[in-house]
Amino acid sequence: MTVQKRILELMEKKGWTKYKLAQETGLYQTTVYDWFNDKGYTPDRKSIELVCAAMNISIVEFYSGIDEGELNGEQASLLQLFAKVPESKRQLVFELLRTLSDDNK
Repeated sequence: MTVQKRILELMEKKGWTKYKLAQETGLYQTTVYDWFNDKGYTPDRKSIELVCAAMNISIVEFYSGIDEGELNGEQASLLQLFAKVPESKRQLVFELLRTLSDDNK
């Protein structure tokens, strides 16, 4: 399953339209529509985080519905490693990743 298909699956479960998703995430409607039209844009990390927040799910829950074959090698490795992290330490991993990703701004 692709990222776009996963988002559509989650939208269907909530009964949301693309317009509603844009409203709930604060993203431009054109951004959301471009994920699903012929342009074939893929949502970036920040957009996926906004989708997860709007749908009240974690990033892990989001990616648990995506086939590993749709992820690149680094993404698959990261998920495999994260699965081995004890629940009590997962928040630390998230904070580290947020800090590192903020350094790239």
